[in-house]
Amino acid sequence: MSIIVHPEVQKLKDRLAELIYEHENLISHLCPLIERRYVLEFGIYEYELYLLEFDISKLKRKLQLMRMEINHENKIDLEKIDNILSEEFEEYEQQLKAQIEEINYLKSTEIKQLSDEDSRKLKKIYRILIKKLHPDLNPNQRFYEKNMFLRATKAFQNGDLSDLEALLALTDDGEIEEESEIDDLKRLIGDFEEKIEKIKQDYPYNKKELLVDDEKGRQYKNMLVELIHDRQDDIKKLEKEIDDLNVKYSKT
Repeated sequence: MSIIVHPEVQKLKDRLAELIYEHENLISHLCPLIERRYVLEFGIYEYELYLLEFDISKLKRKLQLMRMEINHENKIDLEKIDNILSEEFEEYEQQLKAQIEEINYLKSTEIKQLSDEDSRKLKKIYRILIKKLHPDLNPNQRFYEKNMFLRATKAFQNGDLSDLEALLALTDDGEIEEESEIDDLKRLIGDFEEKIEKIKQDYPYNKKELLVDDEKGRQYKNMLVELIHDRQDDIKKLEKEIDDLNVKYSKT
């Protein structure tokens, strides 16, 4: 027997279902796509800039160690200094390695893309399954229904339309509704609105504007290129200073 649901409760449930879908879509589809595009378009410039700034820090530290030797009236031992630098900057070198590995991985892989029609089907079915199976909308659901929702979420994340269609066929068509407290629904709506807002404020979603606004994207890329040239000039000056000191104070 179906239970008559208060109109406000149904309205709140519909709103919550949309927020749950938006949250999962951001995490599983939009943000990974944004990150991939951002890294491939700007990441190599950011990596080069980070690498140059790393080299500058290392050269400045090298100069500092050389001057310490000079102040102590010692001859400069470059091998000893280079060993010290290798130990001090080992962690940063690992970070650089991880960063370039991520860029290379994204270059070599492609995200599976559904056709527009299949993508619409995927989203439509997932919205239906959210209403039928999500624990926040169905607090009294059975254990196997919870497992079905986990499977549905995984299928949505993977873009597996056939699995979602199978799960939809397995769900009960009966529209039996359970009474829900309006305050609980409002609280859940507030929670998901906060989660969504946080995602949109953080990386990678906060880089979306650079991808959709061509002019801002060009300006940002030009800024990175200009900074790269500046850092390259800084490195040349530091290297010359190191060479001059080495010629004058190194061990013979």
